[in-house]
Amino acid sequence: MLSDRVDVVVTDGFTGNVVLKLIEGTALTLFREIREVLGASLRAKLAGALVGPSLRALRHRLNPDTVGGAVLLGVAGLCVIGHGASSPEAVENGLALAWRCARAGVVADVTARLSADEVPEQA
Repeated sequence: MLSDRVDVVVTDGFTGNVVLKLIEGTALTLFREIREVLGASLRAKLAGALVGPSLRALRHRLNPDTVGGAVLLGVAGLCVIGHGASSPEAVENGLALAWRCARAGVVADVTARLSADEVPEQA
């Protein structure tokens, strides 16, 4: 699921929520451990100074607030679902995502593709 080979994951709400919580918790734990390791000694601090910008960029990419939500399919309209504890940044980004999807005609496009049986075969 975390590779670039997956664009869409279809699941029931409970399973999807468990997977999301697991990924979020794992990311938080990994970044906390990395921060601790990179502060443990002078040599580690020097290494941290070198990799710090790359790790901050990675943390930004993995931060759910950066996206703000996910498009929920299966409803008669556009629905972006956000985290229950969304920050103001996440809410703003979720609204921006909904706006971009509305402008791009995502609902009409998905509906037309599914109606035309244009669903790609599983790889």
